[in-house]
Amino acid sequence: MRPALTSDVDSAGRCAGGRVRIAACVAESKGLGAFAVMPLSPGMVLGYYAGEVLTLAEMILRYGSGDVDSPFEYEAANQRAAWEAERSARGVSSSGTYLFNAGRCPLSGRTLLVDGEDPSLSNWTRYINHSTRRPALSARSEVLAAEGRDGLGTPRVTFVTLREIAEGEELTFDYGDGFDVDVLSFVDE
Repeated sequence: MRPALTSDVDSAGRCAGGRVRIAACVAESKGLGAFAVMPLSPGMVLGYYAGEVLTLAEMILRYGSGDVDSPFEYEAANQRAAWEAERSARGVSSSGTYLFNAGRCPLSGRTLLVDGEDPSLSNWTRYINHSTRRPALSARSEVLAAEGRDGLGTPRVTFVTLREIAEGEELTFDYGDGFDVDVLSFVDE
């Protein structure tokens, strides 16, 4: 079964103004990836990460440990189960692997994350894979002070080319030191 693509990807797999193609990666463990359709110059803004904006508390409710030791945790577990059932019915995973920490809101001081896991709420940038060897892109994250939901600010993650990128090359960036570590183990909020 072909995975659901985001709405900004056309039937030929092209997006980002025709500069990027979404296709299966050579390394099967990666799934889909984003590839340059044409040569790209350094410093080009290719796109912005999109998805649901979550606070750290909302992320914990959604993807938390699953421990049920208190009435709050029991209610959270019930909410999580209902959310996972709704997602499963639509064929959307609930792994938490598409979370991007955008940083702290300058208004509230709260950590904001962007969850790009649901293809109906995200865009093509969710297909950019990880590489420490030779990343093609940088991800610049910030939380704008302009009021967003509940006065939290508006997170923005911008993907910019780091170097010359050849036609057909996979677009990757370095997810950072903690990308494969449980997010709860290093966030101090």
